[in-house]
Amino acid sequence: MNHKGHPAMRNKLIARCWLAGALFFSLAASALPEDSSQPINIQSDRASQKSSADGIQTEYFGNVLMTQGSLKINGDHIVIHSKDQKVTSVLATGSPAMFEQKSDPVKAPIKARANQLDYQLVSDTVILTDNATIVQNTSTVSGKRIEYNIGSEHVKASGGSGDSSQVHMILIPEAKANDSGKQP
Repeated sequence: MNHKGHPAMRNKLIARCWLAGALFFSLAASALPEDSSQPINIQSDRASQKSSADGIQTEYFGNVLMTQGSLKINGDHIVIHSKDQKVTSVLATGSPAMFEQKSDPVKAPIKARANQLDYQLVSDTVILTDNATIVQNTSTVSGKRIEYNIGSEHVKASGGSGDSSQVHMILIPEAKANDSGKQP
């Protein structure tokens, strides 16, 4: 059924999907402690939801922005899987899809981007694939695939085949990063 001609039905579906997402969301296990108690906000052009024996799958399409405290995930398409009223994964795709979250109030947020971003809440891991980049403190890692464990802040990166898709790292010593704004 096309909901473009029925604004009331489309708005009701969007409100229902947003409410379902809010009810099932419990993100940010290793993020700022207050993140998990913050309201979840999801904005998109369209949304849909389906239930099965495996749980609930809620999809958001077009200019999707999801926030909860310091957590931000955005992309062209986001799929949220939940079971027993707990989110198990968030899959975002885009050109690029982006992830940002603070793990400590005094540290800069972790920023990541890739064409596909898979946040596995059970393992507290973000898997970035295809044009993946992560910026952690003053260091940048790029590659074909990057796994980032939020709790341990551990990064594993791999390139594709050939020299042009190797892992690239930029590591800036702390003293240089702290002095970058000073004139000699």
